[in-house]
Amino acid sequence: MPARPMVTAAVMLAANALALLAPPAHGQQQLKRVEITGSAIKRVEATGPVPVDVYTRREIERTGATTISELVKNLSVFDIDDQGELTNNSPEASGASSLQIRGLSERNVLVLLNGRRLPVNALTDVNEGGAVDVNLIPLSAIERIEILKDGGSAIYGADAVAGVINFITRRNYTGAEARAGYGISSRGDAKETSAGVIAGFGDYEGQGFNLLAVLDRFKRDPLLRADRAITSSANWTRFDGGNGADGRSVFHPVGNIIDPTLGQVRPCPAEDLPLDPDGLCLFDFNRTLLPSINGADRWSAMLIGSLNVGIGRAFAEATYSRSEDEFAGHPAPGFVVDAMGRTLLARFTQAGPRISDRKASLTQLVAGMEGSAGPIDWDFAVGEGTSRVTNNDTNWIATDRFLAAVANGTIDPTSDANPQAAVDALRLLPTRRGKSVLRFVNTKVTGQLAPLPGGSLAYAVGVQFDRESLSDRPDADQQAGNVFGSIAQGAVDASRKHAAMFGELSIPFLKSIESQVALRYDRYSGDTSRTSPKVALKYQPVNAFALRGSYSESFLVPSLKQLYGGQSQGGETTDDPTICGAFPGHPLAASCTGFPYLLVGGSNPNLEPETGKTYGLGFIVEPVPQLALGLDLFRINKRDEIGVLTAEAAAARGNVATTPLGEAQVFVLNQNIAQTKVEGLDLDLRLSVGETLLGRMRVRNAFTYYTKNRKQFEPGGPFFEFNATFLLPRWRNAIQVNFENGPWSTTFLGRTTSGMRDSDQPSGSVENANARKIDAYDEIDVTVQYTGISALTLAGGVKNLFDRMPPYSNEATQGQYGSLGFPWIYSPRGRFFFVSASYAFR
Repeated sequence: MPARPMVTAAVMLAANALALLAPPAHGQQQLKRVEITGSAIKRVEATGPVPVDVYTRREIERTGATTISELVKNLSVFDIDDQGELTNNSPEASGASSLQIRGLSERNVLVLLNGRRLPVNALTDVNEGGAVDVNLIPLSAIERIEILKDGGSAIYGADAVAGVINFITRRNYTGAEARAGYGISSRGDAKETSAGVIAGFGDYEGQGFNLLAVLDRFKRDPLLRADRAITSSANWTRFDGGNGADGRSVFHPVGNIIDPTLGQVRPCPAEDLPLDPDGLCLFDFNRTLLPSINGADRWSAMLIGSLNVGIGRAFAEATYSRSEDEFAGHPAPGFVVDAMGRTLLARFTQAGPRISDRKASLTQLVAGMEGSAGPIDWDFAVGEGTSRVTNNDTNWIATDRFLAAVANGTIDPTSDANPQAAVDALRLLPTRRGKSVLRFVNTKVTGQLAPLPGGSLAYAVGVQFDRESLSDRPDADQQAGNVFGSIAQGAVDASRKHAAMFGELSIPFLKSIESQVALRYDRYSGDTSRTSPKVALKYQPVNAFALRGSYSESFLVPSLKQLYGGQSQGGETTDDPTICGAFPGHPLAASCTGFPYLLVGGSNPNLEPETGKTYGLGFIVEPVPQLALGLDLFRINKRDEIGVLTAEAAAARGNVATTPLGEAQVFVLNQNIAQTKVEGLDLDLRLSVGETLLGRMRVRNAFTYYTKNRKQFEPGGPFFEFNATFLLPRWRNAIQVNFENGPWSTTFLGRTTSGMRDSDQPSGSVENANARKIDAYDEIDVTVQYTGISALTLAGGVKNLFDRMPPYSNEATQGQYGSLGFPWIYSPRGRFFFVSASYAFR
């Protein structure tokens, strides 16, 4: 193991040693009846037949996180995907963050707010199809987070293949609290400011009502690629012992000529010499303008009201979040044919940097009632969630007018001295608007049927109705592919209805044996339906030990975007001989160095639902009250999974074409490509002890390890192992060590990710075997809180204490993975200082 990743392991060992030396803490836990994610039945014990991780508000505060996407980096079960925060040239992904679990796509995890679904992001990638943008969830309102690490098909939806994350807000809060925070990197950039107010009026238990209001504000300055060594140049030959990739672009402002001879219209600048093996001048897009971390400007508000109406609690929730971001990119690249008949790889700088203004919002309105009638508990809710995203672009140009102007000599694409009127005549103001709406009605009844030796036979039954609609409307030029250098963007305007009913039984056969049995029936528009079962069992022969297992079936229908989203294409570059070899007549294919091609993806209205089976088996051991250890094995088998072939596989099949301008195209449309098998384990260790030399100590360590991540790309074909390949590390570890000493609280957070092969090709392939290894990576944060002044809480700390920079990756120099030079599961921010203060008004 490399030296740096051993730091986190050392912290954990030291924490365990202190725990063993400390005197035992005495006390008893008070058990209360609660409803936990994963079951619709309230229970006395929080630990049930399926694994659920709960993170309290106190634990969340100790991370120092200011956004949801930053918070989940401290939870090992999540597959970190910062593409939306690190990518600024995607009309769908930029500025948004989604969550992934179990090495599966974001569509396989169900995101809930107070147990209810949220609408998917209005502009989403047609390949993935739709996920909730968690950046728009107000963090200040969150009381706790519950993560069901098991298929939740029967209770929440058959589409919860990999699990459920439930953000649960505060309730019945009285008083007011204001907070403010500030953070900045050790290099004086990437500044963050945050502020929030929460206020509650009325005591529901005593006065019969409560009104809670939350307001959040977050702003972040962008971090430029030029300001970090690893991203300062797209020529990464300075890494990997001089063997790093040269990812600079062949689309250079001087105009590289590829037909009939190689060369340049204008001399290559000295900073871009020497020429590449094909004699082309290479443009270093990382040297200026582009950010490695996007800026952010977000605010959110939430209003929750509760009223005792005699027969129960009437409630209403209103959430509104808004994000405004600006993304800057270099002038558009593309192929042009000039007045002399030469084909140029152009980048028309006189048009100016491309600017995209993105405005996104989330509105969630819910109203309902809940109460009891004798032995029966009931609740009813109706709601509507709406996601809106608008992209307004400037400094883009019309493809048809630009190509015509270059061809007739009106515009010289290699010059900045063209008549301004001629340049302005080319300009477009592309606009793309998306709207995703989810309307729902949910009702549920729970109660007890009969006494059993181990307790009461409890039940829950419920019905759900919802209507989902998606409108994604690029303007006419975007749909026609008439925006030079941009992808052709498909429109979609579709909707569907969905109805479901479920039933659940909690069967305590004996004091030591409890079973959960559930069944769900889903029906979608178009006569698509399925029944999905779930069975779980918990065996606890003694108080200190429990064994549990589960089985569930999943049913994931294609998203509206995957079905009806049209086709889109984006520019990529590659050194892969399989892709280059599919274009034997292309002038740049022979050297296969930075070969440019268009990756064409899109929807497929003939897609079928994905199906799957999830298995879980584990145990919990608590030998003493201060120590709890949980180990859970998981296995997910998915069939008919929707996905796309890799560019290499598509090229090998001959799914290629060449445009009239000589642009190479590789087609990777959505299809039910076959199967995925994921296996692994979760380990959760918790220590709660008495006094140590540094104060009362608590330790929580979460470890996730994958043993398999196998994919089959065609029915009857072989399975390929992708575990420990690019963006799929074999394991993650997250540890939180907290010391309480009077008014002082000190928390150490450590995150470690295993190394992986620097290849997105499967194990056993030639490319994987010859690929370098990306080193393991770790970070440690320190947070200190002080509460010694009445009503005031002060906090400060350092994130990434040892100023770790992400490891270099050859694969991450390709446009498909952001052209950052490192895997986007990491951040190039480096050491980051932060302070915050909150004051409670009582």
